Amino acid sequence: MLVAVPSKGRAGMVRTQTVLSSCAVFVPMLEVEAYELAGARNVVAVPDDVLGITKTRNWILRNTDDRRVVMIDDDVRTHGYVKLLERAAMKRHLDEAAWLAEFRKIFEVTEGLSYRIWGVATDGATRAVYPFNPFRWRSYVTASCMGIVNDGRTYFDESYPVKEDYELCARCITEDGGVVSAQYLFWVNNHWHDEGGCKAYRTQAMEADCIRRLRQTYPNLVHVAQRANSEWAVEIGV
Repeated sequence: MLVAVPSKGRAGMVRTQTVLSSCAVFVPMLEVEAYELAGARNVVAVPDDVLGITKTRNWILRNTDDRRVVMIDDDVRTHGYVKLLERAAMKRHLDEAAWLAEFRKIFEVTEGLSYRIWGVATDGATRAVYPFNPFRWRSYVTASCMGIVNDGRTYFDESYPVKEDYELCARCITEDGGVVSAQYLFWVNNHWHDEGGCKAYRTQAMEADCIRRLRQTYPNLVHVAQRANSEWAVEIGV
C-alpha cells in the first residue's frame, strides 16, 4: 500500500508527515532538494512537465506497482475518529499504525463490494462524522484522504484542473454503483489557508467552470453545498 502526498511550493510545511511519517511526498523535480533540506522524508521527484494536481495524481498512479494507493493532502489540520456514544468528542487522534490499519480495513470493504475508491469525512463538520452509521455508499469522498484501487483504469479526468476528485467520485458511483465513505473517521486539512499547492493556480473562474461541468455531466448526483468556509463547495449524493 502506497500512501502518497502530492505537494508543491510547501517545503517545510508538509504537516501530514508528522502524522504519517512513512508516507511518500511527491514534489516537482526542481523542488526535491528544498523539501529534503526542510526535513521532508521519502521525497519522490515528479517530472517538472507534469503540471497541476490532476496530472500529478495520475502520474503517481501510473508510476507505482502498488494496487492500493491512498492520496492525502499535505496540510493536515486535525484527524482522528469519533467514538460511539461520544459524538461530541471530535478530536480523538489516531497514531500512524492505527491509521494504516484503518486504511487496509477500508480497502478490504471497498474491494469486497467491487468498488474502486473510498474516503473519510474531510470537511470538519460534526454532522459529517457519524459512527452510528459508519459507512455510506452513494456519498462524496475527496482526495484530501482517498483510497484508490489502482487497477489501471481508475484515473482522474485531466480536463478538470480542480474538482477532479469529485468527478472521479461521481463517475465511480455511476459506473460501479457506489463508493465507500467511512463516516467514523475524519481527516481535515487547511486547504486555502496555506500558500503553495493548488492555491497557486486556482481561480474563481476555474472553480465555477468545473462545478458547472460536474452538474451538467452528473445532474442527479452533484449539488452545490452552502458552507460558511467555502463558496465553491459541492456535494455528491442522492
